[in-house]
Amino acid sequence: MKGYNILFKKWKPQAATAIMMDPHTGEILALANRPTFDPNRPGTYKAANRRDRAVTDLYEPGSTFKIVMATAALEEKIATLNTKVDCSEGEIEVGGIRIRDSHKHGVLTLKEIIQKSSNVGAVKMTLKLGPEKFYKYAKIFGFGDKTGIDLTGEVSGRVKPPQSWSGTTIGAMAIGYEVMVTPLQVLRAYSVIANGGYLVKPYVVAKILGPDGRVLRQAGRPERVRVISGETVKRLREAFITVTEKGGTALRASVYGDTVAGKTGTSRMIDPRTGRYSRRDFVSSFVGFVPADDPLFALIVVIWKPEGGYYGGQVAAPVFSAIAEKALTYKSIPMEDRGDNNILVVGQPVRGGRESQDF
Repeated sequence: MKGYNILFKKWKPQAATAIMMDPHTGEILALANRPTFDPNRPGTYKAANRRDRAVTDLYEPGSTFKIVMATAALEEKIATLNTKVDCSEGEIEVGGIRIRDSHKHGVLTLKEIIQKSSNVGAVKMTLKLGPEKFYKYAKIFGFGDKTGIDLTGEVSGRVKPPQSWSGTTIGAMAIGYEVMVTPLQVLRAYSVIANGGYLVKPYVVAKILGPDGRVLRQAGRPERVRVISGETVKRLREAFITVTEKGGTALRASVYGDTVAGKTGTSRMIDPRTGRYSRRDFVSSFVGFVPADDPLFALIVVIWKPEGGYYGGQVAAPVFSAIAEKALTYKSIPMEDRGDNNILVVGQPVRGGRESQDF
């Protein structure tokens, strides 16, 4: 993949995963891990190269987990996208730990908290929700449970129930810490926003054919369970689109000619030598779907230990853009042209505006 080549040349990460899924059915359209191996000679590669990081590797998701806070606030009518939160101090203390924004933002609406990925705003909104409601929506999205995909080695991750929380947990979980997830779990959560509010069961094998071409086994109807309302979906799409527009954290995730909705994630890794969060090792990610109003696919890019940069919008978002544009071209999806008057006109036949961009 062009995006992966760009990634490894520029950022030299330890590892990376990308998964593309049909958000409406759960069908896995593409899945790639780096480093990789030759399946004809698996024994010549290290075990670390052979595992499927998409379903086996746990990480703290950082700000992509803010989908839980935003959904719970809207569904429980704690807030609307226009509800204002004072983030002007640039930090907040929870359980003796100070949680900071990258810089002070002032007063933000809930939509702007998502767009600018304000940690202070997310924590304040989660404190309004309380532990029980926040945990409820984390579980609604399937975090802490296996997705049931037909791949070996899937792990369930970990979301602590409120009775196991410490004084720091509510603040930490609000911004995607003290919770362990797989890339596939995060992708499935954002697919709920992409498909209108349904949790789907991912799958790889659509059907199995015999030597004579007869269908021996075929996947049944997609397993879909409505978990959030259509109105909340509409509002969240609106907010996640702003993440990839001017003023958002992932302008580099944008795709020439199409509207992208999604969210960046950046989290510190634990240093195994000290048992504390590292100052130099990060997990960078971007998850989203495109075209935002009628998604063809949802896509997540997760990158472990990039060098020379670490923000999700800086490292992972350009890879998302490169992969997404190639996929849209391959599927002959026409571009959107909003024109000077912001009127949507569908049917532009040419795409490829990012071919020469240096990521």
